Amino acid sequence: MGSGILHSLCRSKTASPFWNIIAADADPFSWGLYQVNDRVILPLAKHPDYINHILRAVENYKLEAIIPGTEVEAEVLTNAGDVLPVPVIANRKEIIPLMMDKAIMREKMKELGLYFIPDYPVADWKKAASEFGFPLIAKPTLNTGGSKGLAILLNEQEAEHYLLNSDASSKAIIQPYIGNSNEEFTVGILSDKKGKLVDSIVMKRKLLGLSLLASRKYNNTNIEISTGYSQGYFIKDSQIQEFCEDISIKIGSAGPLNIQLRREGNKLYVFEIHPRFSGTTSMRADVGFNEPDILLRNYLFDEDFERLDYKYNVAVIRAFEHVVVPSEMMVPTLEY
Repeated sequence: MGSGILHSLCRSKTASPFWNIIAADADPFSWGLYQVNDRVILPLAKHPDYINHILRAVENYKLEAIIPGTEVEAEVLTNAGDVLPVPVIANRKEIIPLMMDKAIMREKMKELGLYFIPDYPVADWKKAASEFGFPLIAKPTLNTGGSKGLAILLNEQEAEHYLLNSDASSKAIIQPYIGNSNEEFTVGILSDKKGKLVDSIVMKRKLLGLSLLASRKYNNTNIEISTGYSQGYFIKDSQIQEFCEDISIKIGSAGPLNIQLRREGNKLYVFEIHPRFSGTTSMRADVGFNEPDILLRNYLFDEDFERLDYKYNVAVIRAFEHVVVPSEMMVPTLEY
């Protein structure tokens, strides 16, 4: 997410020309540090000295805003908003838990009366199998960014094996496999700092290469699950946009919001809600839906935005990128 934000602000043609970016990471072996003129190494967000390092960076670089890239940083920084002298460009701290714990997200879906993929504690996989049959999807519910820990289960033996080897602290769950990989979408819903809806953008995902986490055959059908690396087609889909914009308004989103869902028949099933910038942020920016740029202008200059004139009916294809850095340029790792 951090590299996507960086791309949106300093490499996309849709960005305002006046941003001066200071890149930050906990690891000097980070691509984004070497895409800008100035960089700073921070401790991990959960470290007790993290906020003090942020405050020093604000003073040293005369920062005017902070944009967190990771889920943990978004949580820590929004909770520390009262002690920070500059705005944190993130969603409201009250809804950040929706992306940190899937059990909280599930309860919010129930509260809103929305379709969601049902789930069971991993120990109750037999009940899930009796009600829905195989295949089943197993996943942790805590700290699950990038589809970490997901598995496709095709039979009882695999379910038992997953149960025996899953980490109890991850609070793993079992879900039925809904829909198919040709009807999976990731949707960005942008609201300004006051919660006013700006616009939404739909990517129909293409599960191939970096985007495909796992694919298995079951009864001559491909069962596929995605990674955190999105690619595919930007489209207009009024059903999906109205559905996701309604969720954004009902949960009180103010800032970046990303919803992942599948469509089966005429029903939309949400499986992720992330009130943060998305892995697709850079691709959205390149078609004219530049969330970091818009939110900075809104936060710092009170600019107001209506619906955006972005490109759609286009494909966006993803690949890795590298940078060559002289050893003497590598910033040192913090010692604790």
